[in-house]
Amino acid sequence: MRRRSSFIAILPIVPALAVTACLTARGPSSHTFTIEAPEPKAASNAGGLIVGVARVEVAPEYSGEALVYQTGEHEVIRDPYARFAAPPSALLATAIRGYLANADFIGDVVSLESGLRPQIAVETSAVRLAGILRTTESSSVMTIRFRVLRSGSGPATEMFRKTYSATSENRRATSRAVVDGWNRALAEIMSDFESDLRTSLAAAGLLSGEPEPEPAAMTIQSPEGD
Repeated sequence: MRRRSSFIAILPIVPALAVTACLTARGPSSHTFTIEAPEPKAASNAGGLIVGVARVEVAPEYSGEALVYQTGEHEVIRDPYARFAAPPSALLATAIRGYLANADFIGDVVSLESGLRPQIAVETSAVRLAGILRTTESSSVMTIRFRVLRSGSGPATEMFRKTYSATSENRRATSRAVVDGWNRALAEIMSDFESDLRTSLAAAGLLSGEPEPEPAAMTIQSPEGD
């Protein structure tokens, strides 16, 4: 089977200045934004799992610090006046660790680069991180793929992998509105991912107080006449 390759053109900055200037408060001043982690919970779950989160891999077209807006099916522009405070891979990793640390079934979240051996490892890829531009409104689109691995004495085994997408509709076509929309989209994605993660861990018997399910009992019918 032949695979179709997709191509996204990065439009030249000069023709896009009118659009990006409009997005950044209609002026050439510089704006810096972040992907926000949630407020930390009051207390940790002492009996919860230790989860390791690797650095987030971001698709090349979205990996730079400049915000990216999609203007056509295969066309995007980079905003010369609005950028992330750090590479999006680092911001997303910090935010995702924050969301997982707040989950009531997780005891601690560590970096896989820390040298500690977690019980569960989460690998993350940001497939899409784009703003969709319209005349007076905008949309913030985020697509993230998670892969969950179970650590043990031998090689890690995959528990599940799944891709999540969320779109936030914004009332304004500004860079701040787009970033606020990405933060809402991430909160929605993390809520869905945490629900799936809890279900997968419970099915594997890894959650405290939730034993691994036993195989269904086999029913044997007696021969007729007994």
